[in-house]
Amino acid sequence: MERRNLGLSILAVLLTACLYARGGLRLLPVIALPVAAHELSHVAALLLLGQRVTGISLDARGLCIGYDGTCSPRGHILAALAGPLGGAVYALAGFTGVPWLKQSACLSLLLTAFNLLPLMPLDGGRVFSQLCVLTLGKSRGQKLCHTVSAVLLTMLLLGGVILAAWKKSTAPLAAAIWLLLFRDDEEGLVKNGEII
Repeated sequence: MERRNLGLSILAVLLTACLYARGGLRLLPVIALPVAAHELSHVAALLLLGQRVTGISLDARGLCIGYDGTCSPRGHILAALAGPLGGAVYALAGFTGVPWLKQSACLSLLLTAFNLLPLMPLDGGRVFSQLCVLTLGKSRGQKLCHTVSAVLLTMLLLGGVILAAWKKSTAPLAAAIWLLLFRDDEEGLVKNGEII
C-alpha cells in the first residue's frame, strides 16, 4: 500500500475533536484499541487471502480498508468476519483489573455485536449479503437482504427514538441514523472491494 492511499475526511477530524472534548485523552486508548484490533484483523485476513490492501481512509462511514476485491465470495466472508472476531478476542483479553481496559473491552464487545448486524455497510451485512446471493441467487438474495435490512433498520430507529424519548440513551438512535445514511443495499464486497 502506498502512502498516498491513506485518507482522512474533515468530518472524521471533527468527530475526533468532539470525542476529545467529551472525554479528553482518557478516551483515546479506550476507543482506539478496540478499533485497531478490529481493523487490523481485517487487514491480516485480507493479506492471508492474498489480497492487496489498496488504501485506508477515515471518513463519516468509519475506517475503510480498500482492497483489490479479487478473492472468492467465501474469502470475502472470511475477511468481513475477521474484524468482529478480532474485536471479540480483544474484548476477552481486556477483562482484567485495569478499569480503562475493562471499559475498552466492553466497548469492543458492543462494537462487535453492532458490527454483526445483517445491515450494510456493517460486516454482518456484507456476510449476510454474500450468503444470500450464494444460496438464493443474485435476484432473490438481494430481495431478502433488502427486506431484512428495511425491517431491522425500522426496528432500530423506533427503538432509538423510544430510548431517546425516555432519556436512557441517544446512542441507538445515532447508530440507526448512521446506518440509514450510509447503507447501500446494492453494495457488495466484490463490487467495491472495501471493508468498513
